[in-house]
Amino acid sequence: MSASLTHRVVEWSPAGVVGFDPATKQFTKADSLSELAGTYGGGSIIAAVSRRSTFVKAVRVPNAGASEINMILQTQMATMFPVPLHELAYAFRLSDDINAEGRLAIVAAMRESDLQSLYIDAKAGGLKVERVIPAAFGSMLLADSLGHKNAAVVQETSEGLAIDLVAEGELRYSRVAPMPANSELIEAEVERSFQGVGLSSAPIVAAGGFPFAQADQSTNVSTLEALATLPMEKIGLSLETRETRDSREKARQGSRTRLAVFMCAAAGLLALLVFVERSEAAEKLRVSNAKWQKELSGRRTDATRLEGEVAKLQATVQTLKRAFAPAQLPADVFTTVSNHAPKNLWLTGTTFERGKIMYVRGTSATSEALSDYLQELTTEPRLRDVKLVFANNAEIEKTPVVQFSIQAFPVGNLPLVDPKKKGAKK
Repeated sequence: MSASLTHRVVEWSPAGVVGFDPATKQFTKADSLSELAGTYGGGSIIAAVSRRSTFVKAVRVPNAGASEINMILQTQMATMFPVPLHELAYAFRLSDDINAEGRLAIVAAMRESDLQSLYIDAKAGGLKVERVIPAAFGSMLLADSLGHKNAAVVQETSEGLAIDLVAEGELRYSRVAPMPANSELIEAEVERSFQGVGLSSAPIVAAGGFPFAQADQSTNVSTLEALATLPMEKIGLSLETRETRDSREKARQGSRTRLAVFMCAAAGLLALLVFVERSEAAEKLRVSNAKWQKELSGRRTDATRLEGEVAKLQATVQTLKRAFAPAQLPADVFTTVSNHAPKNLWLTGTTFERGKIMYVRGTSATSEALSDYLQELTTEPRLRDVKLVFANNAEIEKTPVVQFSIQAFPVGNLPLVDPKKKGAKK
């Protein structure tokens, strides 16, 4: 589906919607899609889900077919997103970026309950949702239209400062930060975003007329407008509910079943015609049926054997998942504790081992900053049993500081091998 000026795009969030109609070049705000329909008068829209309501992750996968990659991603998404897989609606696109580690896949997801609410709201207003995509993909289209393969697109939104990172023409990361007080803090937030995902710094593009003096390039075109006016087929994905996917799969299976039934009916008719025309063929048919029954019995035996082998392999897969797909990667835990560090507090070291308590060491300019940091970690759902080990006053070049150590246990940080129970036989 290519984007044209007849495609209206609506940025949706549970808190409200913003619609852009390229025919009138007007933005319209409303509390819901059904309310917006009063202005739009129904019809087709593209739903762009807000950044706080979506997740975007770039991962390397084997260079295989889409169905195989989908199965692989389902085993990895338990650690990719902070929401259980059964609560997610997801989609992915495969990029042309292939190296020794595999092919780069861009995975987008949102809570399935939010997606269902979106469709219900749209139906109530007489709106037809043609496609559901994360709003952050507008930055990928906008950067490409401005000639940037690598860029940080910043824009002020109702949720805060939107920061979307584009690398080699692909959306690699998206986040919303509280609106900083000045340009220096905005630049620091952008740099922190690059460091958080291990990407090199790139030109900063201020979109939607956002007043940011340090930007390398500014444009009045917003990312929402880019989705409405630039070729949308480059995005190559659409979020859909599990029910929609299941219905499509059932329709595909139903088509195969109908074909099989038709072929069986044709074979039966042919056998009947042969029987009517040549009575002597009856014996041959009986012999043929006996042969096929024998072969069918053999195939059933083979199927039973293969099912047993599959069951053994599935047990092996479950064992390997624990070793190679931990609930949280160490890099994600380090990113989490780093992102919570406030101003005037610096982390100097961490200790992380599988199945053990994690230690975070650092230096704070003030006790208040340390207290705020400890509170942030205490409320972080990825950590539990957060405790302050020590906090000592010290001086660095005659400047008073607080040196500290904090312990916490990353959720799901299981040991690679369970410890042997006492008294167990070797």
